[in-house]
Amino acid sequence: MKGISRSLLTILVIAFSVCLAVSQDKLFTQAFAHPVDLNPALSGAIDGKYRATIAYRDQWRSFIESQYTTVGIYGDIKIMPQEHSDDYFGAAFSLIADHTAIYNVNQNILSLYGSYHKSLNKSKDKYLSAGLSMGIAQRNVNYEEIYFNDQFNGLDMYSLGTAEILPSNNFAFLDLGLGVAYTSKIAEYSNMSLGVSVDHLQGSSISFYNHSIYQDVEYPDAEIYRKFTAFVSMELGSSEYLAVLPRIYWQNEGPHNMLTAAALVKFDLTNYDNQALHFGGGVRFNQTTDSAFKTSAFYLMTAYELEGLLIGLSHDFTTTSLGAQSPGRGAFELSISFTGLYENESSMCPTF
Repeated sequence: MKGISRSLLTILVIAFSVCLAVSQDKLFTQAFAHPVDLNPALSGAIDGKYRATIAYRDQWRSFIESQYTTVGIYGDIKIMPQEHSDDYFGAAFSLIADHTAIYNVNQNILSLYGSYHKSLNKSKDKYLSAGLSMGIAQRNVNYEEIYFNDQFNGLDMYSLGTAEILPSNNFAFLDLGLGVAYTSKIAEYSNMSLGVSVDHLQGSSISFYNHSIYQDVEYPDAEIYRKFTAFVSMELGSSEYLAVLPRIYWQNEGPHNMLTAAALVKFDLTNYDNQALHFGGGVRFNQTTDSAFKTSAFYLMTAYELEGLLIGLSHDFTTTSLGAQSPGRGAFELSISFTGLYENESSMCPTF
């Protein structure tokens, strides 16, 4: 009995660790509203002097009893070495809290970012950027929500003590990332940006057993996969009042691939107050080693922009088997961003 329950615990712990590492690895529909999630080279690449962002994602509330929630807090600044310098530096931080109500599994990541932006021409409308990130990731699980065979009293409840030798339920590991990006103005009202990056550079162990001091049995390890990201974002404006914003990005993490494509229309309401509305949507595809790319979600997005303030809303419509019983439901997401000392000119980097 004891051997069976210990094996079950091992499988559960490893499965939850891998689930968090892959499917819940900073998954935001509005990723371009806080672009350091996509590429550390975008830290400090802002249309102003500083930016602060908060993001909230509520996932699968209508499908399962205990949903997934993710909260992100971001801040970055532009550092000019001289008042009229062509080149500049960027610095940023992020705090991401990922909570899985099932078994109360939690993940918290605190990251710092640094970047350098090199101007490629005198008009300062082409930049090559490089950045790095360094973070501390912490994971924990609440054993009070997990029950074992040797706790059952034989009648009606799990009231007895457990004979399991449980590993530490809390550990942390170092997380590193690198990225490069290129931004360019391509017409009077149009610009583009693209980049590639890699996260989880050193591939740390995410096994609770591997981080436990007391371990008399060798258990299978689980390492977080390196994550590769590539993106292209454009703003194609026919005038200063109307623009189309196509975006596409791809991510690979071990045997898993994700491809996301979206397009938005941006309407400038008044040039004087710098107000704008964004409307659009996109589609997300996923692939594993035993299947081709399949649609996992469609989503709608909208945002209101007033000078440096940007408020975005999105809703995912899950198309996998998880949403078969509740079509039209999925995930809700909110982002609020504020750019300080706004420069009142078009940014070449994506903002939503």
